[in-house]
Amino acid sequence: MVVAAALHGDILAGILRRLPARSLAASRRVCKAWRAVVDEQQLLLHLRRLLPHSVRGFFVNYVDHYRPHFFARPAAPAAAGTKINGEFNFLEPKPYGECMVVDHCNGLVLYLVDSLFIGELHACNPITKRSVKLPLPRVLRGREHRPILVFDPAVSRHYQVFLAPLHPETVQPSDESMEWPPSEWTWHVFSSRTGRWRERVFVREGEAAGTVADLLMDSLGYSAEPRWRFSAYWKGALYVHCHGEYVTRMSLSNAKYRVIESPIDRTECYNGVKSFLGRSQKGVYYLPVPTPILGPDDWWGFVQDYEEIKHAGPWILDDYEKRKTRDDVEWSSDDDDVIQAGDWNENTNDDDMYPDTFHVLGLHPYKEVIFLTTLSVAVAYHLNSSKVQFLGILNPDYHNCGVCDSFVYTPCARLA
Repeated sequence: MVVAAALHGDILAGILRRLPARSLAASRRVCKAWRAVVDEQQLLLHLRRLLPHSVRGFFVNYVDHYRPHFFARPAAPAAAGTKINGEFNFLEPKPYGECMVVDHCNGLVLYLVDSLFIGELHACNPITKRSVKLPLPRVLRGREHRPILVFDPAVSRHYQVFLAPLHPETVQPSDESMEWPPSEWTWHVFSSRTGRWRERVFVREGEAAGTVADLLMDSLGYSAEPRWRFSAYWKGALYVHCHGEYVTRMSLSNAKYRVIESPIDRTECYNGVKSFLGRSQKGVYYLPVPTPILGPDDWWGFVQDYEEIKHAGPWILDDYEKRKTRDDVEWSSDDDDVIQAGDWNENTNDDDMYPDTFHVLGLHPYKEVIFLTTLSVAVAYHLNSSKVQFLGILNPDYHNCGVCDSFVYTPCARLA
């Protein structure tokens, strides 16, 4: 400790600056000399500015489009900082093939390149322009698996990618009476610390969600939008929205998991009812996809001026970024156009919202706001006040088949 305390202030500051936020805060309690260095050089304040704290926009995947787009408030160069788009053109070599964002967690993005010859999975930070090409396990090429990203820059610079069979399609017909998920559930996990994949077995606590036959739900109609696609990482646990309408809470510290029952009865899924899981202001939220909040006249009021609005905002796609700029890049609930609408549950006519094209873009991680779209019109709906704010038009010029998937993006300037 005497040696550590005797380090020159600048040298010590350089060492402490590399610590995660929680470790840096704890270092202030080591001795007076360390506390003085942390406070005088404002290391905690500087680190907080690097961590995710605002919504910059959305990465949007489309049903039949070869790459994602970035949907955000256009900003003047001085306010925008690093330019972000859906091309991820900082990857080397430049991706060739169909590309899509497959997950996002605290500023880190998983980007999948699916060519005719071989797939590539990249962990990317669009702010720092740093990326790492992950070794692609053979199991990822199967449709029954999908990657889930876990990254908490306040705790560590390292991240993990989880692969799990989220529905029991591969189970033999003779085993359809077995319970699911299994009592010991094997996941494939990649660690940036080791640079390798390994198998990790999670042990179930409590009851299963049902039998394989219960959860297959093969008779559900086709939907281009993934019905059970979502996950959220919160305070050391990974919450996963699973095929068959339930959630698993995975404890990463002790490899235990528990099934959480859905607020939606499974039979309602056959009537088009969907649910959504995501992180918001108070933790992890699990809610039914809302009933109509706007009538057709409200939507068509924007759609009639479709082309003008698409290029003029207030939010626009990356393709149109040069055509309009604003001085502020961060979205505020006090800005943008407010649409007068009734309570969440007052409108119940399904035809009003054209439910086949209705999509949840995501939850605001720091406010109780859910982002929605239909007819390519994106809005923000405030859960507490029922206020609806118009954002913009999501479709590129050469696309008209709708949104498939989307991820709310919160920038993180800290290197992973």
